[in-house]
This record gives sequence, C-alpha cells and structure tokens, in this order.
Amino acid sequence: MDALTTRIQLTSMQKAPSRVTEEVAVGKDVLELFASAMYAEPLSTFREYVQNAADSLDQARESGVQPNPRADVLITFDHAARTVRIRDFGAGVPNAQFVRRLTTIGASQKRGTGARGFRGIGRLSGLGYCQELVFRSRALGDRKVKEMRWDGHVLRERLRDASFNGSLGDLIREVAHVAELPGAEFPANFFEVELNKVLRVHNDVLLNEDAVRRYLSEVAPVPFDPKFRFGDEIQEFLSSRGIPEPIRIILSDRPEPVYHRARNQFPVSPKVLDEFTGVTYFEHQNSDDEPLSFGWLLDHAYAGSIARSLGLGGVRLRHRNVQVGDAHALASLYTELRFALWAVGDVHVAHPRVIPNGRRDEFEQTPVYGQVIDELRGLTGMITRTIRQRSDLRTQLKRAYCQLAYAEAWLERAAAAQMPVLATSMVERASSHVGDARKALAKLGPDAPGADIARSQVERIANLATQQSKGRPTASMNDSVYVAVAAILASSSKPDAVLHLAEQVVRAMGTAARTSS
Repeated sequence: MDALTTRIQLTSMQKAPSRVTEEVAVGKDVLELFASAMYAEPLSTFREYVQNAADSLDQARESGVQPNPRADVLITFDHAARTVRIRDFGAGVPNAQFVRRLTTIGASQKRGTGARGFRGIGRLSGLGYCQELVFRSRALGDRKVKEMRWDGHVLRERLRDASFNGSLGDLIREVAHVAELPGAEFPANFFEVELNKVLRVHNDVLLNEDAVRRYLSEVAPVPFDPKFRFGDEIQEFLSSRGIPEPIRIILSDRPEPVYHRARNQFPVSPKVLDEFTGVTYFEHQNSDDEPLSFGWLLDHAYAGSIARSLGLGGVRLRHRNVQVGDAHALASLYTELRFALWAVGDVHVAHPRVIPNGRRDEFEQTPVYGQVIDELRGLTGMITRTIRQRSDLRTQLKRAYCQLAYAEAWLERAAAAQMPVLATSMVERASSHVGDARKALAKLGPDAPGADIARSQVERIANLATQQSKGRPTASMNDSVYVAVAAILASSSKPDAVLHLAEQVVRAMGTAARTSS
C-alpha cells in the first residue's frame, strides 16, 4: 500500500469535530480583570460611568422624558467621607430589571444598538479604586429605588484566597447585596454610581475636581464653551452627521458645566499667546462610499508643540463623541512624533464596523479600521506640511523684522548725527536693511499670515529713510571720507558697534586734509 492510499484511509477513519459538551467554568479572576486590570488609569472610571450616563440620557430623550433643568450628570465629591457620586437623570433602570442587569457581566443588551457602551463591563471599573461600590436607580413609574452594594474589601479577599473555588456567580453573590429604598428623596428617573472610601492613587486624583474636570473636557461628549468662537458651527457640523446632543456635566465645586477642551487661544510661552483663526472640516469614505470618519481641525500659527498640561493638543479619535485613546492616538502617522501635539482637532470614526477595544485606548484592528487610518494619513500629512510652511513663514518674518529693527536704529542715529557724511551714510545703511527686509518678505505668498503687517512696516520705515535723506548732501564714491565711512558702517548691522570708529575716521581724515592743504 503506497503512502497516498494510507493517508486517504486514515483521513476517512477520523471522526468529524464535535461541539464541547463538558461544563465550561468561568472563574473569579474574570471579575478582577474587569474591575481593575483593564482600567490602569484611575480617571477612566469617570469616562465609563459618564459614557453609560450618555446612553441613558439618549434613551430618555427618545422616550420624551423631560430633562433635568440643572444638569444631565451631576458629580458630587465628599472629601471628608472620601466619596464620589455620579448621578445621571436619564431613563434609569426599572426595578424589575435592576438586579439582572447589574449582575450580568459582559452581556450588555446595548450591543448592536449604536450605544457608546455595549460590553457590559465598564460599570465595574470603580471597584478597583474604592472599598465599596454602590448602584442606585429607578425608572419613571417605579415607586421604590433599587440599590446594590458591591463590597470591594471582600472581593479582594476572595480574589487572594487560593482556597476559594467558586464560580463567577458564586463570587458575585458573596460581594453584592441588594436593598430597596423609599423613593421620596430621589428623582423620578435616575441612575447613580457611588464610590465609597475612595483609595488614594495617583496623588488622590479621583478626589481632585480640577483633574476630573480637565479629563472630562477631553474625553466626554460635552458641549463647547459658549465663548469659543467656532463652537456653534462645529456643533452644527457634528449634529448634521448624527452625533448625539452633548450632555451637561456639573461638578459639585462649581455651577458651570464641563466644556469641551477647545478654546479661543492658548499660551505658547509665558509671554506669548497663540490664537485659533479658523476651522477646517473633513470627511472620508471608502471605495463603496461608506463613511469612515469626519471631523474638524483648528488653524493657528503652529509655533510649537502645545504643552501637555493644557489638555488641548492633538487630533483626537472619538467614537459616538467619546474619546478613544489619548492625544497621541495618531502620533505614528506623522513624519515626526513630536508633531502629534502641534495640532488641535477631533476625528469622529463613523463606520459601524469600527469599534473601540475593551479599554477604549485603541480601536479593534480590522480591515475597515485600516482604511480609516489610511485616509487619516492624508490629514496628518497636511498638518505636517502646514507646520513646515508656518515655520518657514516665521523664519522669513523674523528675518524681515530683524532687518527693520536695524533700519530704525540707523535712522535714529542719523537724525541725531552732527557730521553730514555720517548722517548720509547711516540713512543709506538703513535703506540697505529695508531692502533686505523686502527680500525676506518676497519669499512669502501674498496671503501669508502676518505678511501684510510686515509689508506695511517696511513701507513706513522706507518712507522715514526717504524723508531723512532730503536736504542732505549726495554722497560720491569719489569722496574718500564717504567711502571709508561706508565701509566701516557696512561691517556691522548695529550702529553702536561701529559708530565711534567711523567718527574717529571722519575727524582724522578731515584733519589730514586740512594739514595737507
């Protein structure tokens, strides 16, 4: 029997694969993964709860529920008790569904609905940062409020206990307890998360209102500041492309809501402010004309990298208006990584098959997401070109203004000069610097930002030079004194460096001329 025949016979004798029939065990460590390991950044806890709040608020709007007049989400800090409470005034969870929905792990009913949160794991993110996690809620029509308390201390003990062999369900039954509360002191519809005995992590960042406010201004679906001049038109652009209405988040230390990170200006240095002067919109589709992404980019001087401490820089990725990743999400697409923090804008990923990963620090790597990234290479390429063009612009403007400063210095000294030949030579030296300024500006386009102002300065100083030259004796290359003085003045752009020597030469040559005669 040859090898081919043997192989065919053995293959025909193999049984077809069958389904797994043994009991599948899901152990306690899964809860540790969802409660702490996935959320290494403490502030991401706020993102998860605000994201769920936004979904509930969307549901309430669609159902015609009247919004709360003060806020959509209220975050209360109690430093003495080390407690944080995040309450939204959305649809809430009906009493009849409360326990089932709050104990279901990784099986969200929102998957496939277009909601921001759809895995059913984010609600446990606070467990890794507090001793007790509490959920309370009710929907319209419920007389009572349901409450569920998760004991973080017991949870950590069970996770460390090598002898505990219970299932995930057994562990949840040990650490979670349910109660029913009178409804009189609570809103008619709401959902709230309460973190009790918050742990001190990252300089106690979870109880730092300023840090939380800045973080939410970057990641949450919040409105633009009314003072931001481009806010209304950007919001109109986003709304026309299906982005849900932003939510009003208020922290207990201030009455005003959290606003999007965009603003009118920002410091480039302690003494210099840069200002946003325009906004560019973009949209990308694939070859089937399916939307991949859309967004906006603010225009400014691109004078340098925007300080990280401002929480402003970077073209950020968003999914249903919640940020995915951070300011460096597109850094790998730039020719130089440092350029990632020079620009300011948002990219809203629009294709339904592109979704964030579990940690929301990146999108799931799929062929469609690859198409999104390929299209965004054009955007980062445009930003890189703009950065280099603005750098060249600043170089030429700086060169022009430097020449004009020299020209003004020469004219100032010429006006006070007692020796006519020196005055004439200094005016000519000033005119030479004006000419150099014109050459620098000639390298700029007619519409280059700041060029018009520089050109008007050139004309102003050129006119001053013309006025000062009137009535002065005309210099001649046959005049040895003039030739000597001109050569001395040409050796430096700064009058103070050569003027004393030029005066001495004029006096010496004048004395020599009188002696020889």
